[in-house]
Parts: sequence; C-alpha cells; structure tokens
Amino acid sequence: RETKGSHAAAKASNAEVLTQIEALKQLAVKGALSESIKWIQNFLDIDGKLVVFAVHKFVIDALMEAFPKISVKIDGAVTNENRQKAVDEFQTNPKIRLFVGNIVAAGVGLTLTASSNVAFLELPWTPGALAQSTDRVHRIGQKNAVMVHYLLATGTIVEKIASLLDSKQKVLDAVLDGKITEQESLLSELINQYLEK
Repeated sequence: RETKGSHAAAKASNAEVLTQIEALKQLAVKGALSESIKWIQNFLDIDGKLVVFAVHKFVIDALMEAFPKISVKIDGAVTNENRQKAVDEFQTNPKIRLFVGNIVAAGVGLTLTASSNVAFLELPWTPGALAQSTDRVHRIGQKNAVMVHYLLATGTIVEKIASLLDSKQKVLDAVLDGKITEQESLLSELINQYLEK
C-alpha cells in the first residue's frame, strides 16, 4: 500500500483470496478423486462410452493412469493433429470407451456423439463453459437422450461454485431469453437433496 498504492494493494489482496479458493477447489477434487474413479469404472462396466471433463492436469493424469488402455484425452498439451486423432479414436474405436477432456481445451468445437453420457469431476467458473462442454455430446447425430453426471464433493467449496453457476445462469436466462427462473437448477437441487439425507 505504501509503495504501490491502495489499488495495487487491493489487487494483491484479491489475488491472495483467489489463490485460497483455488487451493480449496483442488482439495475438494483430490478428496473425491478415488470415489470418482470407482464411479467411472462401475459406469463403464455397465454402460458403453463416457465423456469426462475436469479442470486440473492432475485429475486428467489420474484418470489416464486409471484407464490407460481404454481412454483418450484432450488437454492443453495435446496438439491439433492429436486432438482429431483422439476424437476419431473415441468416435470409432469400440475399445476406446473413455474420453477425458479439460473443460477449456476440449469444451468447444468437438463432436463426441459416440457417448450420450457426460460426467464432470470439477466445475468451471461460467455456466457457458459448462453448457459448451455438455454440448460436445449433445450434437447433431446424437441418437440418445444425453445424461449429465456431476461427481462433486458435497460440503466443500464446490457447492458454493455450483450455487454461483446457478445464479449466473438465472441472470443469463433473464437477459437473453427474458425468462425468469424461479426454481433452483437441477444441480443445486441435487446437491440439496443429498445434504438432506
């Protein structure tokens, strides 16, 4: 504050809070990761293919390590050429049953209709990124109803993020579509139901 001024001090304080929030997000996903991997394995034992989205590299790496022979991934380190190869493998190879994507790197422009199921292990900060990721499966050529699964740790900061996403979506709905969303979204409703048990 004394050397750079109050504006710089406020920015530094905000950065510290954001760093703490990020640490809490990472703790939440680390705590839920082994159960999420079990859920994915159970899903794959019963059903066909699954698209999973995450944010952090350590989550994507853990999934690739848990399912090495049946998965492909797209994250920020995958080249454009290899992105298309990963999509083609997932779409056409019956042995490749799991697509693991970073919400930013794989959340736009891909067609993943070989699956009608999407799972989120982490949430993005915007409802648009969530919808875009889901839309990778919900594209022209999809023959089945799309199911979205949220593998999130309750009692953590993830609940607050889900609530913020719902609030942002309500504002967007009102501004873009002129509709007032009076009920809570499925995501918040689902979390609240689990909390009541």
